Amino acid sequence: MNRRALLGALPAIALAGCVTRLGLADRVEISEKSVRVHPRDGGDPIDAAVRRYDPDEGPYYHDTPAEQLADELGPDDPLEISEELAARLDSEFEVVEYRVRGCDVGTDDCQETTLVRADFNDLEAGDIADIVYRSSGAGLISVHESHENRS
Repeated sequence: MNRRALLGALPAIALAGCVTRLGLADRVEISEKSVRVHPRDGGDPIDAAVRRYDPDEGPYYHDTPAEQLADELGPDDPLEISEELAARLDSEFEVVEYRVRGCDVGTDDCQETTLVRADFNDLEAGDIADIVYRSSGAGLISVHESHENRS
């Protein structure tokens, strides 16, 4: 990282730490990510892809992704939704939700919420993240620790 990029990132890094220390954000482990789609005909919602985390094995897909995403995701691919795929899903379904289940670090207190696609794509199952929960969903403040760096 060059000096200018580092200096530009410092305020965001400092803000993320302050927001968490002040209790405005929760530090959580992302135990699950999923894409849930709601058919236009009012049918039951479909969990098109569910990615979970196992401390020994790392991130994995719970079941094979549904037909809506099966051609887009390999078994070792992270659950990320491109702009083109998001547009296709939005045209096919009434609602597309980008969901995460976050558990407070050190406790069993977990909460499910939705994120905007960009924040959803920044996370992987097993990451430790600082998240602000809101009634309309949540906002990602920062990824505190990647699942790849955890032992």
